[in-house]
Amino acid sequence: MNTNSGRFVCATSKETSETVCLTSYRTPRGNNDLLNSVKIWEACRATSAASSFFDPIAVGRFGEEFVDGATGANNPVREVWDQAQLVWGGSEPLEDKIKCLVSIGTGVPSLKPFKDDIFHIGETLIAIATETEQTAERFRREKSLLDSEGRYYRFNVLRGLEEIGLEEAKKVKEIAAATRRYIGTQAVYKCMQACAGNIAKREC
Repeated sequence: MNTNSGRFVCATSKETSETVCLTSYRTPRGNNDLLNSVKIWEACRATSAASSFFDPIAVGRFGEEFVDGATGANNPVREVWDQAQLVWGGSEPLEDKIKCLVSIGTGVPSLKPFKDDIFHIGETLIAIATETEQTAERFRREKSLLDSEGRYYRFNVLRGLEEIGLEEAKKVKEIAAATRRYIGTQAVYKCMQACAGNIAKREC
């Protein structure tokens, strides 16, 4: 993720199961020991350590272990907002300082019924932990002023990626086709044009 003042990624602490932001800048709320000891490649490795595919990575002077941030913040829009609040702070509402916030999804998941038998509880819990669209919708409602004034954009392929899992890298052709079809629609094209125009007019 990117703010004007720096970059950060989200990872999940294996010790506490909490989402931790590994930043390229100092923040008032700590993690500065990680800033001074974690390399860029280690932060990237931590945020992408999906537990079913990669082992956790131990980083920092205390050797803390981290796994993929998706279990705690698969859609990290709230974390982006909190970091921006820390970076810019001040007494004015953060909404007044935001020129444009862009959120990009990885495809809208299909709706599936809740199955409470023992064989499907694990799948259901994973789906709950990694949901993204409910987070996006809650944020849109909470920050309705940004949305209504064209300062918040959420782009996410609506159809075609529902059944493509994290491990299915060979389906890149299907991913590309679904994405092309999505951005080719008139509604999405208009949103992209508006978003680009907003960013182009930003003040330095």
